Amino acid sequence: MKKILLSALFLFSFSIGLSQEDSYKENLIEYMKSQGQFETFSSTFNQMAGMFGISESDEKFEKLQKEMIDDLIELMVPIYKKHFSEEELKQAIELYKTPIGLKIAEKNPVIAKESMQASMQWGMEFGNKIQEILN
Repeated sequence: MKKILLSALFLFSFSIGLSQEDSYKENLIEYMKSQGQFETFSSTFNQMAGMFGISESDEKFEKLQKEMIDDLIELMVPIYKKHFSEEELKQAIELYKTPIGLKIAEKNPVIAKESMQASMQWGMEFGNKIQEILN
């Protein structure tokens, strides 16, 4: 009887832990969406697809993109949990529903794309200058 009771208690506490984890993950996804991060991810993936000559509408590419985003979210949950409570994520989501928050979310993908191009150029210049020092 004790074993059954202990087993039931263990399963119950395990399921509560999982539901809390799922709740945090759902809020993190909502937070990332509200920031425009998914549009930024999509833009980055599409840019990389173009570099490799892959069509953005390729079924395999679309499946890979979804898998990679799912994997990234799994990696992000423990990182965000270290720095933000679930309540703080909810507050941030509300912030991104304000006019300035909506503008930030709208502009993030565009800024990320432009920044990536500028960063690549800057990185190439930096690499050339390092080569000059070494020669």
